[in-house]
Formats: sequence, C-alpha cells, structure tokens
Amino acid sequence: MFTAIASSQQPIELHRLEGAVLAVTGPHVARAQGGRLHDPRRTEVVLAPRTDGVSPPPVVPREIKDMAGRWPDRVWALAMNVGWQAQAAAGPSPAMPGLFTGASPRNAVVRWDEERGQWVEQPDLAWISTWADGVLAMGVDGALRWLDGSNRPIPPVLAEKLLWDGWNPPMMLSTTESGDVIVYVTQSTRLEPGWWVFPRGELTPERLVLPPGVDERSVGLLTGRGGDGLLAWGSLRSGERFIARHAQGRWQMLPPLWGDHEVQGLVTTPSGGILVCSRDRASPVCIYRLGRGGDWELIPIQFHTKPGDFLPSSLVAGEEGDLWLTVDFGDRYRHEVVLYHARG
Repeated sequence: MFTAIASSQQPIELHRLEGAVLAVTGPHVARAQGGRLHDPRRTEVVLAPRTDGVSPPPVVPREIKDMAGRWPDRVWALAMNVGWQAQAAAGPSPAMPGLFTGASPRNAVVRWDEERGQWVEQPDLAWISTWADGVLAMGVDGALRWLDGSNRPIPPVLAEKLLWDGWNPPMMLSTTESGDVIVYVTQSTRLEPGWWVFPRGELTPERLVLPPGVDERSVGLLTGRGGDGLLAWGSLRSGERFIARHAQGRWQMLPPLWGDHEVQGLVTTPSGGILVCSRDRASPVCIYRLGRGGDWELIPIQFHTKPGDFLPSSLVAGEEGDLWLTVDFGDRYRHEVVLYHARG
C-alpha cells in the first residue's frame, strides 16, 4: 500500500539516479530511501559571472528538471527560470523598471557541488541527457561530449545529426542498456514513419519488429532493464488494448487490464518487476503490479480527496525495491502535492 510521507505547496519532481532517488521541490532536494526523506538541501543555483565580471547572487530556480548522473558527486540537471534574458528587440519596460519587454525566462545547465550544498551553473553547456553508459551533453558551441571525460565515440546517430536539427534531440528517442538507439520517426526524407532501431555504433537502422496486429501509431515504448528487454503498450488494429514484453528475441503478450482502464505508462524495477500507471473513469491514478501468477495486482492508495492530473513520470522505482509516487490534489491556481511511498 502507498502511504503518504510528505506534502508540499510546490510541485515535487522525482528523479532516479545512479544509487539514489531524489525528491526535488523548487527550493529543496532530499534523498528518498526506506520510506523517508534524508539529508534535505536547499537548491540554490550559483550563477556564472556576467560579462562585466560581476557574480550575481545565488537564486532559487522554479524547477530542477532532466537530472542525470550519480548522487552526490556527479549530478547534472536543468534549472528552470534562474533569471531573465533579453531578446534582440527588447527595450526597457515602463510598467516594471528593470524588466525588459521581450525578455524571456532563462534556464541553465547546473552541476551539484556537494561541498557548497548548491547547484553551480555550467555556462558552456546547452543541454544534458542520460545515455546508455553515461551522461551526454551539448555545449553552447554545438559540440557533443561525455561529461565523465571519456574519449569513447559519440553515438553516430547523434554525431551525424541524422534524426534532429538544432539544439534538442527528439522527444521519442531512447536507448537500451546495450547502446541501441530506438526512435519514432514522424517525418523524414530517408525513413518511413514508424519505429526504427539503430544498433549500437551503426548508422543504418532496422525497422523495429512490433507484436503482430498492433496499430503502430498508438504504441508507447519503454526500454526495460537488463538484456534486450523492451516493453510496449497501445492498441491493436482491432481496437483492443495490449501490453507486451520483448525478451530473448520475441514478444510476449501480457494480460490486458480489465474494464475501461487506460495505460498511461510503464515502470520497471531493478529486480525486473513491471508496474503500470493507469486510469479509469473513477480515478485518474491507479498503480498495478504484475504478480508472480501473471495477473495485474492493484497497489492500494488512500487518497484524502480526488487527485488532479497525473503524469507517469510521477512514479519512480528505487534500487532497493522502494516505490515513490507524487500526486497533486490542487488546481490551476495552487498546488497541493503529496509524496507517497510503498514497498515494491
């Protein structure tokens, strides 16, 4: 059963890193373990000096996103709203002196400094991303690099920019533990729309073989832990919903959820367990676990009132079998976020 252990008037972001699960609000970060939050730290960001050499005072970001690495010695993240950046046509705002018309919120790539207990801006980096065997980053100069100082090759799919242009990789891109790149192509001059696999180190893709009878446009895909494990969910061409697991070269159809339950996402545990984030007409949040007998088991959650919107990223499985869940009971004007814990 999920039990409430903490609450916040701000969103709580959960991040699974190497060796830890972190719970982050705007001003605080804490390690989640054993049903408790440990070592809370304040999430101030030390900004890079301005062009005139003056260092601005530390700021508290609105959110910490896209966290990657190993806590606490090698962690990078994206800090949202750490200041303002003026656009080319910006001018002083008569309504708010000091604020420029045309200005937009500024985000920054940051790294955790354990000695300071603060995030430190990395002004030479534009974005970071967890990859199969490390953390990749793009510099403001457009060059890709590993953040562990490795000289191993950059994945060719990214180095040759086969699937994207500009500063950000596509949303529908993931990598397996063995380094294969899986991407859903919506529009391309060289590939038909659909799911494709670029084997590790290769520039020539192969069409991903999906379970027979599926509607490829409806498929969601998760790269599971260990071996060549993949998880897929969506709809068959007949309209029925499905969940399937790929291992040892073949697909295995898992039992469907009953009733009008809709799969929103899947989560895997370190021990190979599978969890489903689902919803039905009665509740926007239902968590099911695949039991040893092959049936889906509901993990109870005692809500004090009806939850608001729910995202699958709100459920995280820790390395020691802990399950962590955040649910927002607020509305568009205020947050009322509760952090839940259960044993996997």
